[in-house]
Amino acid sequence: MTFSPMMSAAVSDQGTGPSQPAPVSGASHIGYGVEPGQEEAGHEEAGPEEAGPQEAQDVPWPHQSYLELGSLATAAPCARLHTKLVLWEWDLGALVPTAALVVSELVSNAVQASRGITESCFADTWAPGTPPVRVWLSADEYRVVIQVWDGSDQPPVPQPVEPEADSGRGLLLVGSLSSEWGCYAPEKCSGKVIWAVVEG
Repeated sequence: MTFSPMMSAAVSDQGTGPSQPAPVSGASHIGYGVEPGQEEAGHEEAGPEEAGPQEAQDVPWPHQSYLELGSLATAAPCARLHTKLVLWEWDLGALVPTAALVVSELVSNAVQASRGITESCFADTWAPGTPPVRVWLSADEYRVVIQVWDGSDQPPVPQPVEPEADSGRGLLLVGSLSSEWGCYAPEKCSGKVIWAVVEG
């Protein structure tokens, strides 16, 4: 799968998202500026050290995956299973427990954030109804970047949690399990993307 153009915001040089690795020579990659289904195998771009701000956004990750789910209670376990299978396929089994937990928390938060939303915009197209939850996984040889889109424009705010509370620790957990995380508003879309980096 590929990223849609809105995901290019995740690798801008303004610090709004995770940075990308240099492309692996000789490998087949899919670039950021490509609509899903329009693959560009073997497409090579300049590395981050020699690219300007716009060019740096097009540097591909060696591994990429995309999943779209309904904003339902079953979304988190489905996303968790998808993450496990994809990371095993990419030979990143050591990252599976942590990445699967982070994905589960982010997707659960995205489903909750989508409640009550009656329309959303994605890739410059408005659609009625409760928006779906979109999950992107990007990886190189030692780390995976998790990005989750939901239709709510409200940024995530970690809240103080009472010790006896049964919920509310999702973002605290994401922060403790990931090497870095953040949030950005994607271009030509409503809502937000929350991202986290899990490293081996």
